[in-house]
Amino acid sequence: MKKYYLFFIAQLLIAQASFAQNNEIRKSAMDSTSSSNNPVTQQPSTSQLLNLSERIDLNFLFRSSVEYPRGSSDQGAVKMNEARIELTGDIIQDLSFRIRYRLNRSFAPNSLDNAPSAVDHANITYRFGNEKKWHLTAGKQAANVGSWEFDTNPTFEYQYTDFVNKQLNLFLLAMEIGYQVTPNHSFQLQVHNTYNQDFNTVFNSTGYARNGLRPSKTPLGLYVSWQGNLLDKKWQTFYSYNIAQFAKGKTDHGVAIGNKLVLDRFNAYLDLQSAYMSVDYPNIGSPAVNNYLAPFPIFAPTFLQDINYKTAVLRVDYEFVPKWFITAKGFYETASLRKNSEIGDDFRENIGYWAGLEFKPVGSQDMRLFANYFYNTSRYHNAVANTNPNQKLHLFAVGVLYFVNVF
Repeated sequence: MKKYYLFFIAQLLIAQASFAQNNEIRKSAMDSTSSSNNPVTQQPSTSQLLNLSERIDLNFLFRSSVEYPRGSSDQGAVKMNEARIELTGDIIQDLSFRIRYRLNRSFAPNSLDNAPSAVDHANITYRFGNEKKWHLTAGKQAANVGSWEFDTNPTFEYQYTDFVNKQLNLFLLAMEIGYQVTPNHSFQLQVHNTYNQDFNTVFNSTGYARNGLRPSKTPLGLYVSWQGNLLDKKWQTFYSYNIAQFAKGKTDHGVAIGNKLVLDRFNAYLDLQSAYMSVDYPNIGSPAVNNYLAPFPIFAPTFLQDINYKTAVLRVDYEFVPKWFITAKGFYETASLRKNSEIGDDFRENIGYWAGLEFKPVGSQDMRLFANYFYNTSRYHNAVANTNPNQKLHLFAVGVLYFVNVF
């Protein structure tokens, strides 16, 4: 049913767009002020439809693999890693839209933004001003965080850090205004919901005690970001600062610095991030500390406060012979609770790396056969080490990925 629903939406948008191409098209019957009026609606011409096909892109993103895990699970399976449909285009000059839907996610609405988690993008962009250097984007969109790991098309990003997988609110309802200073440099301001679920839903889902925390009256955040191209676009930057609030009187801060190197047959990115979270609502470090404190009298599990997260991630891709690629990625992440000396710095470490081969059998298509190995471990130190065993995952995967531009 979800596929049919999405197909219906796509057809509706295409039909609507075809009528919007010509300013001289008459109003439809729905625009009539009298129910007795029945104006003739002009049908789109063949040239209009051809022009429309040049202005709209329909993409299909797919990755599937046979996975053999060991550690958290020992059950091998054929997995649908990615399955997304994307529709983008310019309806009229200076006005564009983007819709992307995940086929393997729930369509139930979130409690705060009323948007389903299956929808990554549902937004419009309006370009305006002198030389159209300004733009305004409204609707569900990607967080403007300085992360090339997140910015990479998800079809090609096999495994993610906890920063992207758990800490970030990746796709959110927001209003963004941006300015293209030069062809190589742009700045953006993005006002967004801090989280897609409301305060009470987050606490109820975990059963944690509130410990005097109350929901913020304005659970909003602001991303300030810069994207740049240097050295003839060989060095690309994506830097951001974020300030947000989840609980009343508690403010979060985050800095993310993404750098990418783009050469003819070699690509690499290095992302660095540091975040101070007044309330650990992503719930990454809190479970370990709750396990440590559980034996203490009158203890109730809750979200940590004033926690620090840091992440460093490096990925490289190299086409060593035509159509054959070596790809590798490594990351190192820490969680610290400096206000408690017993728990202290780096009480949790998350370390991971993967390496693999890709083969591109059809030169004109973004299709690849791949095989890779992934290792991930979470380690605990200081006071929490005795109550939290280290966790390990080994994963070998073989599969196919395909980014299809349908039209």
